Amino acid sequence: MEGSRSCEVPPGTADPESDAGQVRSTPASPSKEVHKGVKGVILSSSSILDLSQSGLHHLGEIFKIPNLKQLHLQRNALCEIPKDFFQLLPNLTWLDLRYNRIRALPSGIGSHKHLKTLLLERNPIKMLPVELGNVISLKALNLRHCPLEFPAPLVVQKGLGAILAFLQIYAAQHSAPQDLTSQGLWDNYYNKLH
Repeated sequence: MEGSRSCEVPPGTADPESDAGQVRSTPASPSKEVHKGVKGVILSSSSILDLSQSGLHHLGEIFKIPNLKQLHLQRNALCEIPKDFFQLLPNLTWLDLRYNRIRALPSGIGSHKHLKTLLLERNPIKMLPVELGNVISLKALNLRHCPLEFPAPLVVQKGLGAILAFLQIYAAQHSAPQDLTSQGLWDNYYNKLH
């Protein structure tokens, strides 16, 4: 099963293939026309898709829902987000990934133009991609109970603006994260804020 090699699946967990087509409605504008297509492709005519608590272990090959604005994937068993996930959902404004097993976000998130809310609570994420600093539309980022090492807790405590500024500065100074505890980087970041 794709994605299960790096993520333990507890016995008795629902099969994602059998539950992938189930949709739970949300109070606003529920997805009523969701179709499970060929090889895990999910098509929808709604702007909201709720697949929370569906026992999903992976997102399959593709989500082809260009008009999708809200995606609820909380309380599943997802271990990874596909590389092209954010490019396939260009109009996404709300993404709820709370209570999964996601260890990293794809760098492609940096090219997203509309994402406003990203909920990552209770995922084993240790590093945010530096590309996240490019998502200037982001207004809310939930990182509660994530064992983040990068950015450092001192940056995360200052809130979303500080996190985005730190990632932008880091991206400008480094091609890839190597020394996550660099005092010089922290000093540079601190001086830019004050």
